[in-house]
Amino acid sequence: MDADRHLTPIKRLWLDEILTEFTHAFVERYAYEWIVEIVNPHPIPLIENKDYVLTMSFEQKDGTLIPSINIESYDIMQGDEFTVYRFYLYPL
Repeated sequence: MDADRHLTPIKRLWLDEILTEFTHAFVERYAYEWIVEIVNPHPIPLIENKDYVLTMSFEQKDGTLIPSINIESYDIMQGDEFTVYRFYLYPL
């Protein structure tokens, strides 16, 4: 992992107000964009076919709660033993 990256671990996460379990998750903050990466989420986000996940809320491991924020875009990376969902957010 790049030493210059600032990754904040996520303890709990909700997609469209549904508590979502995961292997691990973190948020990476940039000046105008946040990236939330979730490994093996369950239930699997319904972002295909017209059932789109629109919002996300999460609690960081330090106890900071981030209330509902709109998801702007996403991508999915799939491997043999894992699936990584990367969500792009533009906080106010």
